[in-house]
Amino acid sequence: MSLTPNNEIEKHLLSRCYDSNSRIVELLESRYSLHGDQKPTILFKNITNNEPKKRTSLLNQDSTDDGISKQRKLTTRLEVKKFISSTLINQRKLIKKIQHYNRNKTSSSSALNVDKLLQKYKIPNFDDFITMNELWQKYMQDLIFQNGQKLQPLSAILPRLSSADFNGCLITVLQSRNTSVVGIRGIVIWDSQHSFTIVVPKDQDSKEWNEDKSNFTPSELIGGLKVVPKKHTIFGFEVIDPSDEESYIGFTIVGSRFEFRSVDRAGKKFKNHSIDDIL
Repeated sequence: MSLTPNNEIEKHLLSRCYDSNSRIVELLESRYSLHGDQKPTILFKNITNNEPKKRTSLLNQDSTDDGISKQRKLTTRLEVKKFISSTLINQRKLIKKIQHYNRNKTSSSSALNVDKLLQKYKIPNFDDFITMNELWQKYMQDLIFQNGQKLQPLSAILPRLSSADFNGCLITVLQSRNTSVVGIRGIVIWDSQHSFTIVVPKDQDSKEWNEDKSNFTPSELIGGLKVVPKKHTIFGFEVIDPSDEESYIGFTIVGSRFEFRSVDRAGKKFKNHSIDDIL
C-alpha cells in the first residue's frame, strides 16, 4: 500500500506510538482494506509518563473525590434514610397492632408475643448497637483525655466536643418543650442537622424512671428508633474516665445551638452569645 496525503496525518500520529514503520503500514492497511478484518478505528498505545510528579502540600492538593466516590456516599446516605423511614413505618404498624390487641383482649386471650412481632417487623434491637457505643467511647476518650489519662482543660475540650461526631453516643433527653420525649435515652445512629435519630431499649430501660414500672405503653414495649428534634431540647451524655471505669464525666448539649450536620460542625467555630431561647 502506498501512503497518500489523506493518511499522512494518521501515519504521523501512529509514529508517536509505534517505532516500526512496517507495523504502521500494517495498521493503515487493515483500516482501509476492502476485504478481511476491516477496522473503522485506530487504537493507539497507552503511553504513560514516567516522570515523577511534583509533591504538593496538603493545603494545595486538589480534591480526589470523583463521581464514583460521590455516588457511593450518596447511595449510603439514601440507604440509611430508607432504613430509618421503613423502620418508623413498621413501628407505627406494630404499635397499632398492640393497641388493637389491648382494646379487644379478654381473660381467655392468649398473651401477645412481642419478641416474635419485633422480629417480624424488623425492629432494631438496642443491644445490637452497644458495640457502636463502645467504639464511640474510645473515640471520645482519645479526644478529651491527654495521653489517655489526664483530662485536658475545658478551653481545649469544648471546641473539640462541638465538632465531634456523635454517631454512637448514648444520650438522654434532659429537658424539652415536647414533654413526651423527656427521659428518653438511646444510642445515636444518625446525627442530622435538625434531629438525633436514636435506637432506644424497651420496657424498663426505655426511660430513666421506668426501672420500677410494670405497665408500659406500646411504644415503650417495642423500643426501636426515635427521632428527637434538637430545637428546644437539652441532651446529656457521659464519657467514661479511662483511669477509672466506674467514673464518668457528664456533658450537656444545647440542641438549639447544635443544629448543624456533623460534617458541617467540623469546620465551624462556635462563639459565645446569649442563649435565652434554649427552651
